[in-house]
Amino acid sequence: MKRILLTCTLVLMVLFSFSQRFSVGASIGYGSYSMGSLKDFQAWRVKESNLPLKTTENYPIMPYYRAEIALNGLWVFDKLGVFYAFSSTGGRSTVSDYSGRVNLDALINGNQLGLSVRKDFIRQNNWSAGVYVDGSWLRSSLNAKDYLMLVGPPETVEKDSYDFRATGYSAEPGLALTYKLLPLMFQLNVGYLMDFSGKLYLKDNKKQWLEPDGKEATPEWSGLRAGVQVSFVFGKPE
Repeated sequence: MKRILLTCTLVLMVLFSFSQRFSVGASIGYGSYSMGSLKDFQAWRVKESNLPLKTTENYPIMPYYRAEIALNGLWVFDKLGVFYAFSSTGGRSTVSDYSGRVNLDALINGNQLGLSVRKDFIRQNNWSAGVYVDGSWLRSSLNAKDYLMLVGPPETVEKDSYDFRATGYSAEPGLALTYKLLPLMFQLNVGYLMDFSGKLYLKDNKKQWLEPDGKEATPEWSGLRAGVQVSFVFGKPE
């Protein structure tokens, strides 16, 4: 993690002297997440409970958030930046009646740190359109919780929690539409993220992996991404 952050910082410092402008931006968007292994994990938990649980959430489309510092107007690329992105989704299976309640929850968070490049091919007035590619280091954290409440007397409550981690890399190619109203710059992007994460392992024991039904589980953040970014541009006008 420290090496990746240092590398990204050094790249920007070297290129800064060749750039006319730099920008600071924030974006929000929505992502779809394949999460095949974790959907299987949730189904396995339901089966093992031997209870008539209903899955109400199964890793749905959820928002992601992103911050970026970028250089603009380089030799080949129109933008090169360092970014951090946060994504989150989860699953829930539950059942309740007069006797109590059972919840099987799972929440997974993804943290990305990486580089982004954009090249515009169409320019007209303040509008431009092109392609972008993001590459990042990706760290995932999964928290699985079991909750049981039985109506008394006496009332009984049992809770269990399990934390898993996974690391890997991701790549996201896509299309970008940009509108410049300096010092502001607006960007609409649509892309597809490809996740190359390793296996999920217990936070306190890297040799103990998550293997529902004997199958190794991975995060699988792969899916469509669509977002809007607003940046503030510093430096000389074009």
